[in-house]
Amino acid sequence: MLNGTLLGASSPVLPIDCLILNPQASGGTRLRLVTPGTTIILQGIRREATVRIVEGCVCLFQQLADGRRQILDVLGAGRLFGNAVTDTTRCSAAALTFTQLETIDVDSERKGVEDALRLMLHRSHEHAILLGRKTAAEKVATALLDLGQQFARRSSDTRNATTFTLYLTRADLADWLGLTLETVSRCLHSFKRSGLITFKHPEIITIADEDALRLLAAGQPKRALS
Repeated sequence: MLNGTLLGASSPVLPIDCLILNPQASGGTRLRLVTPGTTIILQGIRREATVRIVEGCVCLFQQLADGRRQILDVLGAGRLFGNAVTDTTRCSAAALTFTQLETIDVDSERKGVEDALRLMLHRSHEHAILLGRKTAAEKVATALLDLGQQFARRSSDTRNATTFTLYLTRADLADWLGLTLETVSRCLHSFKRSGLITFKHPEIITIADEDALRLLAAGQPKRALS
């Protein structure tokens, strides 16, 4: 399974600072490939590097003292994380699949860092609304649309359907959306029965009716399912 390693389970640790390479080293590269489940930032430990995701999926999360976990964001290709855009002492970061990371020079990529900060702030606001005001079905619909946009697979399908790899487990989705695992599974199967999504394998999701799913995510379930 692509996402068989649950966050919070025993996993390898590759501190993000290990991605800072000596620019004078012969044959050096700023790219690194990390394996699924690898912890890149460990909550409580300050790290200096900032990296770009070239390919793959990383999630940021906070661990509470009693072991509960809140996933703060799910990041795909092109997203930045690390010291320039994240308080690395307040969250952890882990790869959910094989992920290629590129160290960036913050000074020479100031515009990219500013754009990343604005995007992270926008997504934080949206996530606060999701956690505080949306119903379970609206939360799951919103998450599927977000993941479909970030992780769409190349396809020759002409039906306008979006297919993507779901790198998160059902438990990960629950910890991102503030739901129980059972509620997430119930919503996914309800969406499937209603024709909003299809899946034969739990990790490959196709959004079959994006317009209806958007209506549901926006709080208009009657129009979405009519």
